[in-house]
Amino acid sequence: MNRIIDVSKSTVMVAGGAGFVGSAIVRELIKLDVKVISFDNYLHGVPENVMGLENVEVVQGDALSQIDIIETLTKFNVDYIINCIGDTYVPTAYKWPRRFFDINVGANLNLLEACKICDIRKILYVSSTEVYGITEEEILDENVSLKPVNTYAVSKLAADRLCYTYHLEHQIPVIIARIFNCYGPRESEPYIIPEIIYQLHRSNVLYLGNIKAERDFTFVNDTARALIKVLCSNVDCGDVVNVGSNTSFSVEWLAHQIADIMGINDLEIRQDPERLRACDIDRFRCDNKKLKKVTDWEPEVEILKGLEMTVDWFRNNGCKWSWENFVRNDEMIK
Repeated sequence: MNRIIDVSKSTVMVAGGAGFVGSAIVRELIKLDVKVISFDNYLHGVPENVMGLENVEVVQGDALSQIDIIETLTKFNVDYIINCIGDTYVPTAYKWPRRFFDINVGANLNLLEACKICDIRKILYVSSTEVYGITEEEILDENVSLKPVNTYAVSKLAADRLCYTYHLEHQIPVIIARIFNCYGPRESEPYIIPEIIYQLHRSNVLYLGNIKAERDFTFVNDTARALIKVLCSNVDCGDVVNVGSNTSFSVEWLAHQIADIMGINDLEIRQDPERLRACDIDRFRCDNKKLKKVTDWEPEVEILKGLEMTVDWFRNNGCKWSWENFVRNDEMIK
């Protein structure tokens, strides 16, 4: 089923627009003849991710300040919101759990309240596959029980369900999209793929945690297109749509593929106990039948091509990720 809302000529605010997924969404929206507002406080995103883009207003604002949100929505007459704001790097949540709840729940609450005040047509909340937690299901659809097993996931689940109750109680036109892992240019946290590239740029020896863990990876541009299509679909407000590729790859497989792309023939993988999570999940794989039912989305970039594009972007941008300015070695991916 094709999307039924035409957002062209409208104004869309991407909350967290300078981040990894947000900046990809901004770029995809530009193609639809949309006026885009990138709203970000630059805790994780960086201005360079959105600066100089045509038809994009870049606003530095704090979603923990409802005044900042409302002033931006009213100043630019915003019609739609895509909320990508969030603390997302699981190991960091072990150290600063309160910050994760403040940002992941508090900012979402402020945006939902602002939707009511400013009469926003629709808001899409970008939730996470982590809310499913440990399950015996091989492939996860939207009806799988929610059993999160880390603090980050609990904060996302709280925000996820807050969207649902705000629709029930206040008729807020909100849709929840639970995205599975994505990767690509402008990664703003040391997730597994940029972390592997980071290490292999410096040595043939990789220090990793659970190399057998499997995740469903989608190139970030494909994820961004899917999110926009969900916003524009006729899925019921308050409902949930999974966004992923319906494929899964192990950390070990990724390491070998990236090493081949980077020309490393003598790869050595060592397990670092410090990088193991307190409670890990063996596999996340997305059942995307609902996504394909409510939209005409299909991924365009297969995994090997996407990995090549990611390595190329890294090399063409000074061989450095933006997150290297904010994290220490002991905070790398576990």
